[in-house]
Amino acid sequence: MNLEIRSIADKGDAAKERLTLRCTEDTDMGHYVLLHTNSRNGVVNTGVNHVMWFPDKLVQKGDLVIVYTKPGTQSEKVLTTGKKAHFLYWGYSTSIWRDDAAGAVLLHAPEWEARLAGDM
Repeated sequence: MNLEIRSIADKGDAAKERLTLRCTEDTDMGHYVLLHTNSRNGVVNTGVNHVMWFPDKLVQKGDLVIVYTKPGTQSEKVLTTGKKAHFLYWGYSTSIWRDDAAGAVLLHAPEWEARLAGDM
């Protein structure tokens, strides 16, 4: 995987809470899905609470992807290192990482299939 979870900052503060990922190789972040899950005995499980499929966008090695829990508008900014920070917003008005039993799971899913219920 070319994105890695780095941290969850300001847990419990809905205005600041965010998850930070770092790009380890050039990639399309649209190939990734982030899950907010539950855990049991310190191990994440399949109890998925929230899902974010990242938008199609090329990111470069060393870039950061910052996912805020709060509402906002997707944006980016150039860092002092010359790399970029890409800001995404989940759209929730309350904190989702406030519980230490919550887990973050990052899936690399470059291939997928979809069908509408009406098409089957």
